[in-house]
Amino acid sequence: MLMKIISSLLIIICCSLLGVHMSHRYTQRINNIRELRNVLSQLETEIVHYSTILAHAIRKSSKSVKGDWKPVFDNIVEALESRMEYSLSEVWQESLRSLKHNPNIHKAEYEIMQRFGLQLGNSDKISQEKYFQLTQEQLKIEENSAREERLKYSRMYYNLGILLGLGIAIILF
Repeated sequence: MLMKIISSLLIIICCSLLGVHMSHRYTQRINNIRELRNVLSQLETEIVHYSTILAHAIRKSSKSVKGDWKPVFDNIVEALESRMEYSLSEVWQESLRSLKHNPNIHKAEYEIMQRFGLQLGNSDKISQEKYFQLTQEQLKIEENSAREERLKYSRMYYNLGILLGLGIAIILF
């Protein structure tokens, strides 16, 4: 009898933790978008206002990146500093491929950053500034969408984990 109670509690706890993990993904997506917006803001300042060379601007901006985007910017900096014969857009696209199947980064953010990488460094300062602003606006829309999804689904996954654990425990008990 004691073994059934302990196993039922373990099932409930494990399912609850699974629900918490699934609901945490929505919060993590919002944090990733916020980090991405911050690094792009810093990159814009370095390129447009300080006229820093692109490789140095990316290196300076990437120092403050956290979360799932950090490896992407680290790879870009490493490739640009190794002076291989690649263009920035090739390096950017190659670095982004590592995030293609990341569950915390949705397809929309991935595509926004793909388009951004194709345009970065290919025009004058005024055009670059406009493109930075466009990208920031797109990311802001995605952040608002992520907030709405979090409100809608985060609590659901949390409760679903608890209810699933209770249901399995009742069936097995």
